[in-house]
Amino acid sequence: MRNLVTPVGTIVFGSIIEARENPNSGKVEWNLGLVIGVQESEVILDAIEQALAAKRAADPRFPATNDKLRFPYRISEKKDDDGIKQPDPDFLLWSIKRNSTYKTKTGEVAKQSPPALYDSLGRLVTGTIERIPPRSTGKAVYDIYIYDMPAMKGVSLQLKGFQIAELRQDDAQLTPIEGGWVPEGNELDSIAAALAGDA
Repeated sequence: MRNLVTPVGTIVFGSIIEARENPNSGKVEWNLGLVIGVQESEVILDAIEQALAAKRAADPRFPATNDKLRFPYRISEKKDDDGIKQPDPDFLLWSIKRNSTYKTKTGEVAKQSPPALYDSLGRLVTGTIERIPPRSTGKAVYDIYIYDMPAMKGVSLQLKGFQIAELRQDDAQLTPIEGGWVPEGNELDSIAAALAGDA
């Protein structure tokens, strides 16, 4: 299918740069949990409905309704004042994945390339970023896959890339504290010197 692009969302979990094992499926994959407003999500929902209509037109045996199908989203949650997660009906949490391997037409297992990363101007920056922390924002590039197995039928979003809108910084940027405490005669002296610009 053609590449599609989500509206801007907020990352709440995921591993876009390094593929990791999914504890639920055992598959090694890149994955992304992206929170997008319900209204903004309409474009994704419309694209899914178009893909389902095409599948049903090509295969009349495919379920005619969505009742028993699995979908790659759920109502998002946010913590209340007591720190307890509560449903947030104004937002959807989208799960977008890319397996690290795929089967070729001959049945061989081949490695899949990682998702492409783009800056806010749309320039390719794959390989230049070590980590995309949670709460970063951006748009996912994806395509729609309709799976049709005897025990399970539904829709998944296949992660093709991610365009970064805002790259959240999660590491504290330490600056020297003038006159602050520094341990004597230990390896931390070199760190303090580096922070002070003396190294």
